[in-house]
Amino acid sequence: MKKIVSASISFLLLTTLLALSGCQNRTPLQGTAPQAKLPRVGFNPNPLLGPLYAAQAKDKAWALTKFGTGGDIGYALISGDVDAGFVETEKALQLIKAPGGEKLKVAGAIQFPYGATLVVRKDLKVHLSDLTGKRIAALEADCILNHQFNKDAKRHGLDYKTLKFSYMPFADMLPALEAKAVDAALVKGAQAVLAELQGHKVIYQNWDIKAGADDCCPPSIAQTEYFLLVREEAVERVKPLITALVISSDLPPTQLRQAISAQLGYPAVALEPYPTATFAVVSPEQAKLLGEKRCLLTR
Repeated sequence: MKKIVSASISFLLLTTLLALSGCQNRTPLQGTAPQAKLPRVGFNPNPLLGPLYAAQAKDKAWALTKFGTGGDIGYALISGDVDAGFVETEKALQLIKAPGGEKLKVAGAIQFPYGATLVVRKDLKVHLSDLTGKRIAALEADCILNHQFNKDAKRHGLDYKTLKFSYMPFADMLPALEAKAVDAALVKGAQAVLAELQGHKVIYQNWDIKAGADDCCPPSIAQTEYFLLVREEAVERVKPLITALVISSDLPPTQLRQAISAQLGYPAVALEPYPTATFAVVSPEQAKLLGEKRCLLTR
């Protein structure tokens, strides 16, 4: 299903997100005492962790601790300040190869449907056909997202050859938008959720794209937003959380959105245009990529 979407997030949502995602490091959540006796789990508050929020609402057998960035969570894991943590895919891959990273196990992944989305910077008022000459962030030229976008853009009167593409990792695209280094970004579906909540505007989406149709987007990585990393000595203590995450992922999307809303404090209706993320234990493909010794295999 292909559609052109014109959407904006209210000032309330934007300010709420900023309040939640600012420089909040190592802030334990209420209602998890005595925290010293519970497994400590680091996370960066955002809408892609719905299974975690749903699991937390049902069972407080672990202590959640907020961090401002995945890098902060990584340092806390290596130093032993937390027992487990959700770290962005690329950062997690770097972390397990870093000094101290050999003590960590990949226990599972937060996954989100792929899809192609064009996000326009919040201060620009343009339609798809108005993008001639604009600067567009993209993953790389020979990527299925680019091929599909170029095909769809042509149908809507935009010649993609007039666009000025800047190629960069997905993780760098939203910061580039915020810094006004680019006018728009061609992102995968998960980044679209985060972009709208930062006030940027989605003007194109196509969910009929399967990761793995080209070399730049292997499904085991492209559809993974976070890896759950666990310290080796804390594996047994964290296993109940892993079980709870798997169970939460089977909840109806409405319940997951409600859990996100309750945790982050903005209306669930803002999430309705999007799918919900799920948690899955390490797949055989991921284990092969990461190395079985680096993974907590629970199948």
